[in-house]
Amino acid sequence: MSSIPPELFALANAFLFALHNVFTKKALPHSNPATGVIFGLLINIVFLWTMALIIVPIAQIALATTWIFMLVGLFQPGLTRLLTYKGINTLGVAITDPIRASTPLFSAILAIIFLGEQVTLPIVVATLMIIAGITLLSWRTGSMKLLGSAMFLWYPIGASALAGASQVVRKFGLASVAHPFLAAAVTATSSLVISLIVMGYVEKTQETWKVNRQCFWWFVAAGITISLGMTCIYYALDLGKVSAVIPVSSTGPLFSLLLTWLFLRDVERVTPRIVISALMIVGGVALISLWK
Repeated sequence: MSSIPPELFALANAFLFALHNVFTKKALPHSNPATGVIFGLLINIVFLWTMALIIVPIAQIALATTWIFMLVGLFQPGLTRLLTYKGINTLGVAITDPIRASTPLFSAILAIIFLGEQVTLPIVVATLMIIAGITLLSWRTGSMKLLGSAMFLWYPIGASALAGASQVVRKFGLASVAHPFLAAAVTATSSLVISLIVMGYVEKTQETWKVNRQCFWWFVAAGITISLGMTCIYYALDLGKVSAVIPVSSTGPLFSLLLTWLFLRDVERVTPRIVISALMIVGGVALISLWK
């Protein structure tokens, strides 16, 4: 693995996360976001715990301080994924993914507030670029009928904000675990438990868990690709510098635009405005990642 450039792992992560969104979009017309979240978390748990047990000695697993990652699991990845899937279902992949990629902006803002990090010119410029990109996406014209309502933009915005908060919290806990796979496995397990409790309480209908032949294999494919994407980003961060890896992994929305144009033409339109908005948001994310 060490012979593979970390940037290649980061690029694979970006592609796999974009492909995961396309698979999810294919499944959702036959199911619902809640089912997609539970299905994906189940696959993540099997994969991540298998990897953790292979890589991390049992003694280190028993001694690890994991309560921080149990706390993170209250809202990430379960709730963030639910909001993302709702965005994909209502807005489409081409619009949801660029906004969802703005997580580093929220991480930077929260780090400034709670960790005492400095406000820099690149962060200010990047913030303006990301806000401009989201504003351009929400601008209502005749071609925006696909969106239904600009209010749905709060789904991916909320997901990005929660993911940004979880990154700040996880920063305190990573030093206490033997490997990121263990942290991710604990987080996914906690998130599944919370998701089942919340969805069972909020949505007390048989439709909460809706699996059929039309959606089953799409959800399986989505769960496998996002698990592989998580593996790639762990290896990228382990082998390379964060400043080099994160900007490359942030190109996911560009892959989403390409995959949407190739495979979702019947349900989504990739307009020049969407492309420009995505480039502005990705550019802002890269700016934060490189020079924050």
